[in-house]
Amino acid sequence: MVAAFDIGNSNIHVGVYQGENLVKWSVLPVHDNSIDSGLRKILAKKIITNAAIASVLPEATTKVIRFLKCQYQIEPIIISAKLDCRLKFAYRRPTTLGADRIANAVGGLNRYKKNLIIISFGTATTVDVVLKGGYHLGGLITPGMDMFLDGLVGRTALLKKVVLHKPRRFIGMSTEECIESGVVNGSIIMIRGLIKAIRREIKRKPLCVATGGWGRSMTKYVDDIDCFDRDLTTFGVLKIFEYNV
Repeated sequence: MVAAFDIGNSNIHVGVYQGENLVKWSVLPVHDNSIDSGLRKILAKKIITNAAIASVLPEATTKVIRFLKCQYQIEPIIISAKLDCRLKFAYRRPTTLGADRIANAVGGLNRYKKNLIIISFGTATTVDVVLKGGYHLGGLITPGMDMFLDGLVGRTALLKKVVLHKPRRFIGMSTEECIESGVVNGSIIMIRGLIKAIRREIKRKPLCVATGGWGRSMTKYVDDIDCFDRDLTTFGVLKIFEYNV
């Protein structure tokens, strides 16, 4: 079995694959000081023979590499544009493109075989535009909803952090409702606008796929998002592993 890791700023997503079949998929908080024990539970009773990592957080990457070496005697592949990804990049410096975004593009092309807009709703919201021939056109990066909320609360004296839900009303009737509506409805409207603007610019209507923590909810709220794909990133990590081993 191959363990595919997507290490983000907030969470580690772990997909265990037998061939292309997803055997197990789990989420482990990055801030958890017991990454080793968390991974032991996730990978318990799994015969892991290979591993690959897409990461945007070097410190957590080091811990996962050490764990794999100690527990399984595995030297994982680290995803980057320097590997064979079966992609052509319009990016001026492909080596600066996040490993998670590369994995999303590769996973999306393998799974859907269409022109794609891939939106990953994590700590940051990333958007990638990929043509079915394997051409990565580029994309956008914007703060995620939690980052919008943290920035709002962190820079104001009287506003308090709230738990985000989609409000029933657009116009808030309390400070908490106003924050909720501003962050959640503002993000929904922004994503709708970005998808429409991308389609206008490239003069195509690609399939729009969401992934990441807020992806399932945003798929319900934004009609232009066609589907939610939970393990898209780890699946892309798996495919890049296969290309290079």
